[in-house]
Amino acid sequence: MTRTIIIAAISLISLNACNKQLDELRPHNVTNEDAQFSTPEGFSQAALGLYPMITTGVAMESSSFGYGDITMFLSETHGNNIRSLDLGPNRYSDAFDYTNSPDKDHSWTYYLWRGSYFTILHANKLLDNVPKDEQRPAVLQAKAEALFVRAFVYFNLVRFYAKPYYQDAAGSPGVMLITTAANGTDYKPARASVKAVYGQIISDLETAMSLFSQEKSNSFAGKMSAAALLSRVYLYMGGTLQQPDATFNQKAVSYADQVISSNKYALLTDNAYRAYYNSSNTANKEDIFAGNVDYGSASISQQYAYPPQINYTGGYYRPSPDLLSRIAQTDLRTSHYKVNVTPGFPNDSIATAKYMYLYSAIYSKSPFRYIRLAEVYLNRAEANAKLGKKDLALADLNIIRNRAGLASVDLSGQALFDEILLQRRLELAFEGHTGFDYFRNGLPMVRNYTSASSGTMTIAATSPKILLRIPQEEIILNPNLTQNEQ
Repeated sequence: MTRTIIIAAISLISLNACNKQLDELRPHNVTNEDAQFSTPEGFSQAALGLYPMITTGVAMESSSFGYGDITMFLSETHGNNIRSLDLGPNRYSDAFDYTNSPDKDHSWTYYLWRGSYFTILHANKLLDNVPKDEQRPAVLQAKAEALFVRAFVYFNLVRFYAKPYYQDAAGSPGVMLITTAANGTDYKPARASVKAVYGQIISDLETAMSLFSQEKSNSFAGKMSAAALLSRVYLYMGGTLQQPDATFNQKAVSYADQVISSNKYALLTDNAYRAYYNSSNTANKEDIFAGNVDYGSASISQQYAYPPQINYTGGYYRPSPDLLSRIAQTDLRTSHYKVNVTPGFPNDSIATAKYMYLYSAIYSKSPFRYIRLAEVYLNRAEANAKLGKKDLALADLNIIRNRAGLASVDLSGQALFDEILLQRRLELAFEGHTGFDYFRNGLPMVRNYTSASSGTMTIAATSPKILLRIPQEEIILNPNLTQNEQ
């Protein structure tokens, strides 16, 4: 096996103290693995190198879309927040149309799968080199960050490629579960069960929480970002409103409690909330964990807005009429949309402003807001609703409604649950949640509107179409992999 490790952001050169953490995100070189892990500083540098892999990084092949672009965009394409204006089949319309091709020329699945396991490989390399009796704080911090990143990537994989947890987690195939880089060329693992993958995610995050010793900016993993992610993971395991799992929902509440009671984060209000997405994440008190691209650029903006420069195309995915109809005129979240007309489509003039920070040509510097405080409140609200704790669920729901300029409500049962899901949809639109929120709750995804590439549709939570298909190249190379059928 090769003795080199390819890690982005490995060189730490002449860093200003005030910008040190961001400067560490700059891309870098190749170094020898033995030398890399010979000092605590080497471990720290290797951990830093994992972050570009989950923002602009992709599989070992050029692509205009990075990991953040792919995960955020594909998450939205299986929901009903967007309307497609595109006139032909391509990688972008594949998931939106629920075609889910395994062919890399027609789908983003190849890049998502390869990019994910590329990142897992490098997290595993770092983890393999940590001695069992390690006590050095810097090395343990690096280990914690690698565990977090590995858990984060596995969670995305199991969301995209496996059935929701409530659908026979022990018997349903998840994804390949690889926890060491010490595998030979003949290593061809089968898919572990959904339950096993979730178990590994939880183990990694809980171990990471016990090891974190440094508090960095929200561009980096830390104890509270691990707790926030655990809140989401357990929510995904919490079952439907009709058949909830009390143990998992209580876990979701407990981890959300830790984040909220830490007082490390705060919901933005008024004008700061209106301008939420017109800034980097680093000074933002609501962001808990974000993919920072201050030293790179993101491509997702071109899917949602038309560039001002001539000879460019873009903006083929607009807020759906169904989504826009649910945003009240008095809702402060109207500020997160703007007029932006794609030539030829004058009737679809509204675009999301969530990826237009320093928008230039077809790229932007918009961070990928992977986890933020508003979601944690909504996690806790949903879990408490499933636990039958109406007053606690209402309290968190109304915090989100009031922050958006909406009046408090007094609901219970199904009506309360429906309003929580609606606020998740409005609050977290274009941030990669809505389709998953339907399916993990046993609900159908309903589009009551037509698009250029597809008509109205209803996709049941039990439909095989909710799953991406594993790249055909991977199925050929690994006969032990089973394909998701359509």
